[in-house]
Order: sequence, then structure tokens, then C-alpha cells
Amino acid sequence: MNKKIIAIIIYSIGVFCVLLLVIGAIIGRNIVIDPNAIFPETIYERCINFLGIGFVPMLISCLFLISSYGITNRKKKVLVLLPGIITGIPFVIGICLITYLLILALMEVVGIVV
Repeated sequence: MNKKIIAIIIYSIGVFCVLLLVIGAIIGRNIVIDPNAIFPETIYERCINFLGIGFVPMLISCLFLISSYGITNRKKKVLVLLPGIITGIPFVIGICLITYLLILALMEVVGIVV
């Protein structure tokens, strides 16, 4: 198979997944998946988590498409990178939350009172 065809297929699958997760996050704001769970989760939270998890593969897919087609126009690059940017926002927020929780746990171990 041609490198360009593989890039388009992988990128299209990624864009489809991002679209489904964004639509699920918009629609499922208050719908709880399992109300009997220890930590009930809404569809919104699960979609946002999956968007954050898919950041690295989507970014690789975007960069692979840009490199295989040799896109040099800045506007076209931003348009191709848009799904990667959309998935990058929950990823960065998740990293910040995890860092904050680790700092709080470290402060508790050391004995610093907040």
C-alpha cells in the first residue's frame, strides 16, 4: 500500500473517534453510566478521559499525514492538527490534575499542612 493511503486511513479513523467522543461528551453531560458503582461516572467524564488517552496516537497520526503529504501551508497544518489539539486539551488538564494530587500526597507525607 502507498504511504499516503495508509496515512489517510489512520487519520480518518482517528478523526472519526474524536468526533464520536466529542459528541458523546456534549450529549452525555448528566447521564450516569453505573449509578451503583463506588465512583459513578458520567458519559461526559468517560469521553473526556478517552480523549486524553488518545492524544499521543492522534498527534502521531496528524504528524504522519503532514509528513506523508508534505503539507507546508500553515493554515492546512493547523487544520490537520485540529483533532490532535482537541485531544491535547484533556491530556494537559489530566497531567495537571495528577501532578496536583501527587504534590498534595507528598505534602501529606512530609507533614506540610495546607
